[in-house]
Amino acid sequence: MVQKSAIKKIPLLIIAGPTGVGKTKLALELYDKLNATLISADSMQIYKNCNIGTAKLSDDLLDKYPHYNINIKTIEQEYSVAEFKENTNREIAYSIKENKLPIIVGGTGLYIEGLIFPYEFANCPKNEGYRAQLDDILNTQGKDKLYEMLLKIDPETAKKISVNDVKKIKRILEICHCANTKLSQIHKIDENFENSPYDYFIVFLTMERNVLYDIINNRVDDMIKEGLVDEAKFIYETQKRLNKNLQVSNAIGYKELFDYFDGKIALKDSIDKIKQHSRNYAKRQITWFKRYKKNIIFALNQNTIEHNAIVEFLLNKYNSFAK
Repeated sequence: MVQKSAIKKIPLLIIAGPTGVGKTKLALELYDKLNATLISADSMQIYKNCNIGTAKLSDDLLDKYPHYNINIKTIEQEYSVAEFKENTNREIAYSIKENKLPIIVGGTGLYIEGLIFPYEFANCPKNEGYRAQLDDILNTQGKDKLYEMLLKIDPETAKKISVNDVKKIKRILEICHCANTKLSQIHKIDENFENSPYDYFIVFLTMERNVLYDIINNRVDDMIKEGLVDEAKFIYETQKRLNKNLQVSNAIGYKELFDYFDGKIALKDSIDKIKQHSRNYAKRQITWFKRYKKNIIFALNQNTIEHNAIVEFLLNKYNSFAK
């Protein structure tokens, strides 16, 4: 019988953290200096034609720094943790075969956990009957009722999710129903650590809250100048034409503009909401990743000295993949 300690695990570097903190910058610098594969763990950058609102790299930079899991879906399509896990596992295996270090970069915590831990929830099949019940509750009693249900079933998970993220709330309720347990019980990090197939190392980037929030606010202003309103209008009109709620429409930066398109609020109010929701999301991301206790670095201020120190540390750690 093979002992667990004798099983060689697959090396995996994960660069995580809140929106706007500098994950991509670090990933690109490492790519320049290591034989590596960049794999996105951003749940919205998967969509084609959704570039500004998802802070996607330009086409030129994507040509120079190719990322797996970017531009793989049209906005009419859906994507799940299970699909992300299957596709990414396959790409990681190919990378190792080519003697390349797989680097996961992104801030969607559920994707990352679904990948590195052997969760069964990713395999929970869609339950159309239960989904219909949830849709009926949503249509008759509203999103607050769905959130109240999640708060009652799994308060620990509910506190990390916005009441407005209806799609995620419905899926988590479905997972709890399928697995007959709380999602937070599945997410016991320390208990699952040894069971991971990966020798993963997480670099978690964060910074002082007021500095991060200023970066987020300024980035939203830049997105508006770059054409975010037109990009959101394209999603809005596609959703209206198809008469269905698109998964991508839940992305922060798009949904806040829908009320403006409907004439309910002014553009300035929509922009303020984008900034507020982006800051709230960053806070939830920080809370999510702080649950990890092993193999993690906190870069508290993210200044140049700290950035360079992290790069040097990682180059030494993964010197076997050096170019």
